[in-house]
Amino acid sequence: MTTGLLTPKQAAFRDEYRRNIAPWYNGWGHLLSIFVPGIAVIWYCVAHVHEPTAWELLFVIPVLVFYNWNEWWLHKNAMHRPIKGILMPVYHRHTHQHHQYFTAQVMTYDTNREWRIVLFPPYALIVFMVMTLPAALVLGYLWSANAGYMLMMLTPIYYLNYETFHLCCHVQDNWFVRNIPLVNTIRRHHAAHHSQPIMMERNMNLTYPVADWYMGTSDLDRGLLGHLFNGYSTRHVKKEYASDQGAELDGRLTTS
Repeated sequence: MTTGLLTPKQAAFRDEYRRNIAPWYNGWGHLLSIFVPGIAVIWYCVAHVHEPTAWELLFVIPVLVFYNWNEWWLHKNAMHRPIKGILMPVYHRHTHQHHQYFTAQVMTYDTNREWRIVLFPPYALIVFMVMTLPAALVLGYLWSANAGYMLMMLTPIYYLNYETFHLCCHVQDNWFVRNIPLVNTIRRHHAAHHSQPIMMERNMNLTYPVADWYMGTSDLDRGLLGHLFNGYSTRHVKKEYASDQGAELDGRLTTS
């Protein structure tokens, strides 16, 4: 069980949050409620893509770049700044709950029931797919059916990637998260984001820190490839943030 580095305030918040999780809640059920419809849409779209052209395949690149920037924007703004209206609960859930449950000192969870504080609600993917559908239909009409189906399937692909990587950021330390490229990078990247002094401005990507690199909101001082394959290294952390990391990183990622 996670102990030791928990402050009394954080321990009390965690206890209360766990008590308020519905008895019927199961983390694996939550995960399946996201992955089953997501994979079904991906499978359906793949089955309807026939002999894509080079341009249709290349279309994937700008879409993924846009999704990466969109992920960065939503995290930096809707999730860390109060926007009145339907986005206010997103801010409250992320800044007031997620960032209190997981701090720079304690980044890991103990049981899959705590996935309630890690994963987005199941309807989030449905919302994103519904938002994508009009653009996919227009694209299919103006360009090609292949392009429309490819756009439609990239939404659940990217979203499932997001949820997988975020779980990897909070899971107890293991060989996989320490040694798999890109996974170990985002794990360090997100652990640094949970440092209170920088959480409002730095390390907003949860998949690949491309937008953070381009927008200058990363805590690292290196190029794009260095950002993507940085792993656990704190060697290139900018001087103004270095005191927050270093030896503390292992504590953030391996506390158990």
